[in-house]
Amino acid sequence: MKHAFAIILVAVACQGSERARPAPAGSAAPPVAQPNQTPEAVGARAMPPPLPSPLPGARKDITKLVGTPVRVAILDRQVVLADATRLRVIDTNGREVASAALDTGVQVLVAGEHGELYVGTGMSREHHDAKARVAMYKVAGAGFVDETIVAPTTERNEVVAILPGPEDVLVAYYDSKYMVTSLLAKRASVGWQTTPLAQLRMATSYARGDLDGDGKPELVVGRVYGDAKGVDGDAFVLKDTLRTPIPTTRGVRSLAIAGGDLFVGDGWHQNYAQLGHGLLTQVRHTPTGFRSLLVEDSPGQYAIEKILPARINGKPVLVTLGSHFVRVYSYDANKWKALTIAGAASDIAVGDLDGEAGDEIVIAGKTTEVVSLVDVL
Repeated sequence: MKHAFAIILVAVACQGSERARPAPAGSAAPPVAQPNQTPEAVGARAMPPPLPSPLPGARKDITKLVGTPVRVAILDRQVVLADATRLRVIDTNGREVASAALDTGVQVLVAGEHGELYVGTGMSREHHDAKARVAMYKVAGAGFVDETIVAPTTERNEVVAILPGPEDVLVAYYDSKYMVTSLLAKRASVGWQTTPLAQLRMATSYARGDLDGDGKPELVVGRVYGDAKGVDGDAFVLKDTLRTPIPTTRGVRSLAIAGGDLFVGDGWHQNYAQLGHGLLTQVRHTPTGFRSLLVEDSPGQYAIEKILPARINGKPVLVTLGSHFVRVYSYDANKWKALTIAGAASDIAVGDLDGEAGDEIVIAGKTTEVVSLVDVL
């Protein structure tokens, strides 16, 4: 549903170049923050606050069943988990459905819409010599069958993004220390056919969706750093070689499109311990350009690593994985509300696990849990 997160963005003086924050009711409007200012312009980062006690929601701890996975996804009402040695699928009763040994590090794990998994693998702490590879997996009996989509020869064996679409799959990987190659892969009569998209410095975040209402998807690229050493990262719509800038503050760690709007995890800085901010920003396309709105400078965080749209109790929400917390954002009564549901985690996934309306959240890490917020939101 377009503009499910309906917000009136404050008009700004320079088209597509400033970001505005809404003022709380009865207060004076705060100053407009411009992209790529110092973090002080959006407020000093506070120390991380304590976790809520107890943590909200109905929670099922599955750590004893799955150990400490580094990646997680939800596929066909089942949980998919990857750690340093195995790729596993378990059902909601904790029964292992499928499993396979791994001799490589899982860097990206994404569920498709037709029972397939997309897995990006490469070098990790446990697998120093592993090569980069993107593959499609399907459950077959108690194991998997897989097909290689692309296995690039690269000096930095790291896959940064896999984005399945209706007709193709976007793949991005480092081809050198700083440069990232992106391509589109399509299933062919034999194997996969790939079409190059771009080679961009430090372009690690991608999103596809219709932002301008013309019925055609845009490709949005986010970068942690810019085109030269010491230059802040940015975001832009990429069409062929044309970049249409999107207002951000410093580097971008994550992107998602929901309800026709773009959501950006920006505020990254190379000196993240001192200057990085975990900002969640909403961007909307208007007749005069892109307008952005700071949803939250998340308390105590230096990065938002992942943004996942979900639906709980009939309302759209955003689930975010940050440097210190997993937080859920909902829009109600003309304002954003944020809820911390977990501390630091290695990955998150959203999807239907119980067959009832609404999504569950899987949080992977030292403690791996399935969380329902039906009685909370």
